[in-house]
Parts: sequence; C-alpha cells; structure tokens
Amino acid sequence: MAPPRLILGIMVAVVVVAAGAGYAYWRGPADRPALQMPAGQSLDAAQLETLAALPSFSLERDGATVGPADLRGRWAYVFFGYTNCPNACPATLGILSHVQETLRAQGIDPPRVLFVSVDPQRDTPQILGRYTAAFGSDMIGATGSDAALHALLGFFGVSVERQEGSDETNYTVDHTTNFFLVTPDGRWLATFSPADDGDTVLADTLALLRMPLPPPSR
Repeated sequence: MAPPRLILGIMVAVVVVAAGAGYAYWRGPADRPALQMPAGQSLDAAQLETLAALPSFSLERDGATVGPADLRGRWAYVFFGYTNCPNACPATLGILSHVQETLRAQGIDPPRVLFVSVDPQRDTPQILGRYTAAFGSDMIGATGSDAALHALLGFFGVSVERQEGSDETNYTVDHTTNFFLVTPDGRWLATFSPADDGDTVLADTLALLRMPLPPPSR
C-alpha cells in the first residue's frame, strides 16, 4: 500500500490552457446550476463541477478499445499523464491505488482509474497495460491519436505541451495534473487538485460517493 502522504514533485497543475495548445476549459452550459455539498460537509482536495456528460471518445487499451460506455456502471477517476513522467504521474497513481485499497478494506467498491496517456508516440497500449498494472489491477491505461485525445482533453480542460529533448525519443510532456471523478452514469462530478495527501483524497472521495445527485438531464 502506498503511504498516505506522497509529495508530487515538480509537476504544476494548470487549469487554464497553455498558449497554442488549442483546448478550451469547458464546465458545461452556463445555466446549469452549480452543485453544493450537503449542509455540514465540505471538500478539501476536490471542487464540484456541473455534472456534464462525457463526450464521445474512443481510445486504445491493451487488446481492446475504451469509450464512455466502458466507464458506465461504476465510479471512475480519469487522470492524464504518460509513463515517462518523472514525478506527478507515479505519485498520483500511487495515491489513487491507496484510495482504492482502503475503500475495498471498508467494503466499498472503489472508483476504477482510467489513465490516459498524452504521449501516444511512446506509450503503446501494451506499455500502458504493464505500467498501470504496477499500481493495481483496477486501472485502465489507454491512449490514442491526437485527434482521438482531443475531445477528452478539451472537455476536462487539460493542457499538454511537449518539451523537446536531445532527440525524438528523449523529451518531457508538461500536462495538467488534476484528476477527475466521473459518476457511474458518465457525468463529470468533481475535479481534484494535484494531491500530496492520500487521506484527503480518500475523505473527499467518500463524501462524493455518498452525495445525493440529481438525475441526468433529458
């Protein structure tokens, strides 16, 4: 089990779009009412969103594809990164693994994790499968072409900027390090800030899983 406190290192959360990235931060229709936590409850690491439904997308995982239908029926965390990420990605996946294990020990079905690589040039579905398996069996690693990634990146407001290295395979990718909680019916409920405390993520996740939600709009 990962320790409850993990330091994320140098990756910085970016909620706005990096110049030239071409992705907009979309929070759903402006007239959609903002959600509020029940009286007496608050969130420390997470921010409520507007329960917008996930867009259509299709990504490649090891031996299969992943789309919105594959996330239905269970809560899910969605996190964007890449396997060569030096700090933020392994730290965040370690925290989410800790949350999953703790919830299971309490008899609660935890959110699965969809780890979406923003580095499809190096991260094949097979590489992603091996990488996510190191953090637990309830994680899905997937990626796709720039066009395939575009809808999800724009929906969640994720910024991606490649920093050139010494050659075509030696480079880093700056990316938003927030992660996102999606309801079992495929709606974006909350955004978690980059976390260094597994217990805070756990407490907020428990509160969100128990939160009464309005039905989907028709």
